[in-house]
Amino acid sequence: MTASEAKAIAKAHQRLKDNLELIQKNFTVAELSVVLDISMNTWTNRMKEPWKRFSYDDLYMIAQYCRVDFISLVTGELRIR
Repeated sequence: MTASEAKAIAKAHQRLKDNLELIQKNFTVAELSVVLDISMNTWTNRMKEPWKRFSYDDLYMIAQYCRVDFISLVTGELRIR
């Protein structure tokens, strides 16, 4: 892996984390934990590395519940009003 590829991957990871943090501000950790049927502690632990610790299904359920585009959640930059 080249340095530029590693940098692009790191940027994508940060973008996903930023998107989830934005969602977390608009919906509570408690609420999102219920959606995924996990504890709030598990949510917090998964947020440390969401690109590794959340499954495709988890991210899909978050997108559906929060009414955001799945592709935007994973690869774009969310803007929530």
